[in-house]
Amino acid sequence: MTGSTTTPRGGARRGPLHRFDEDQADLERARQLLSAAREREVTDPRGAFELVHRAALRGAGILVARANRERRRKLPLNVWAALERMGPAERDRALSLVPLVAERMRLDRDPRAMPEPELLSRHLQDTAVHLEVVGEILLEDLPGSLTALAG
Repeated sequence: MTGSTTTPRGGARRGPLHRFDEDQADLERARQLLSAAREREVTDPRGAFELVHRAALRGAGILVARANRERRRKLPLNVWAALERMGPAERDRALSLVPLVAERMRLDRDPRAMPEPELLSRHLQDTAVHLEVVGEILLEDLPGSLTALAG
């Protein structure tokens, strides 16, 4: 069985398993970015902040892309703005990132600036938790027979 079906016009349409695989690959990439950020936390805090922020963006992007698959009117392109519109948990996540987005903007403006250690630590911790939540959401949406295989 493939992850694609054919549309009446002969084009390929991605099936749910194909989309699940793509989402899992994106989640794995986010986890790799988070791991690299943790490795650099002490030696390169500025680089660590950028990596963890990219991991957070990728994790949130998975949820936004999934929501857009089922919506007629697409969410905003800005991931944080899109999260705010998705529901209470996602809104809370987006709001918790406001100071972290501001910190990233500050770092972008001043190439010599270093991230506030507390914000970096918080970003690492919160992003790790969020990526676990994203992973759980992906598994929850699988049919029961496939979830048993994945577990």
